[in-house]
Amino acid sequence: MNISFQDYRKDDIHGVSLYPATMIAPVQNLVMKSIIETDEITTVYDPYHGSGTSLYEAVKIDDKCEVYGFDINPLANLLTYIKLKGVTKNILEDINTVKELVKTAPDIPLEFDNIEKWFRKDIIVSLSKIRWSIIQIKSKRNRLYFWSVFSKLVRKYSNSRSSTYKLHIRNSEDIFKIKNNVIGEFLTEIKVNAKKFNIKAKHVNLIKGDVLKLGYKIKPNSIDLTITSPPYGDNQTTVTYGQFSSLPLFWIDKKDLKLEGWELDNYSIIDRKSLGGSNKNQLSEIGIELISPYLSKIGQIKQKKVINFFADYFISLDHICDVTKKYIVMTLGNRTVDGTNIDLTSITSKYLEIKGFENLQLLDRTIPNKRMASIVSYKEGNPIYSMNKEYVIIHKKKLI
Repeated sequence: MNISFQDYRKDDIHGVSLYPATMIAPVQNLVMKSIIETDEITTVYDPYHGSGTSLYEAVKIDDKCEVYGFDINPLANLLTYIKLKGVTKNILEDINTVKELVKTAPDIPLEFDNIEKWFRKDIIVSLSKIRWSIIQIKSKRNRLYFWSVFSKLVRKYSNSRSSTYKLHIRNSEDIFKIKNNVIGEFLTEIKVNAKKFNIKAKHVNLIKGDVLKLGYKIKPNSIDLTITSPPYGDNQTTVTYGQFSSLPLFWIDKKDLKLEGWELDNYSIIDRKSLGGSNKNQLSEIGIELISPYLSKIGQIKQKKVINFFADYFISLDHICDVTKKYIVMTLGNRTVDGTNIDLTSITSKYLEIKGFENLQLLDRTIPNKRMASIVSYKEGNPIYSMNKEYVIIHKKKLI
């Protein structure tokens, strides 16, 4: 069954801020509604919640639903929290306050390493004035809303190319052509989008951190529905969630971020600490059996990256199976490595079957627009294409 939703445009809450490779909200909403119509769902969990699409859509369907989520990225944590908690009743007053504050903000530019590499000097001044104005707002929820809008503009007005999630400097001519309308656009955006943040979830449990280390905080057999989209490979070589988020994170006031202290050490550290970023974990016998047919076709160097990713991935699947008492829904893409298509969808479905979750349905979605290049590399002169289709698998725990 194909569920592309090609006409969907992010003019809703999910388009207010930018985040890489987000799930398509109508797809997640459709799948959850189909499950909720046939069974009682009171707890929903996303172990890699990203910008919070699935958790927000769960609360949108039922605001009494208790939602849980993990993400190692502090920007993801901020974006998801404000979507779920919404702005306060004083938001219009705070919008007007920010508007006045920007006019009198001190002309003191923010400083951090390489800031002038990534931002033009006049844009640094404009962003600094907005930043100072946001910091003056007393309401934390309203500040987080302002930061979520601000984070999008930080990326837009940076010297990094917008055609990729990675940090790649634009050429000098393109940097010179950037029209500085940062302040005007920010004031317009915070006014236009405030009404979209009207959901106030009653039960929100977000943990900023590594699910492989902190998954024990979710009780076994306590989640009715786990719905998620994991990384399709290690973040350093696929979607660089951390690198994409690094520039906004340097601008947002640290008191409004959940930080462990290492996140701003460099632009790539979040990706290195994410799923598949290390070689500490080992593949289980089941894991080796499932990926061996693919490994034999891949060169030794890239084999190591694939093994590292799946070693972490299967541990995270073990966690998901342990905490879920009813349904697991996963949106997946099949990645090509060294010219070999790795069927992550089939591998995941087989693993869940082994762990006691029977497959109920497989849905597919064509990806109409992508920020990643269609050709990602070449092997022996032949192009290797990036994924153009996603799959949604729905599994249910088998009755004992």
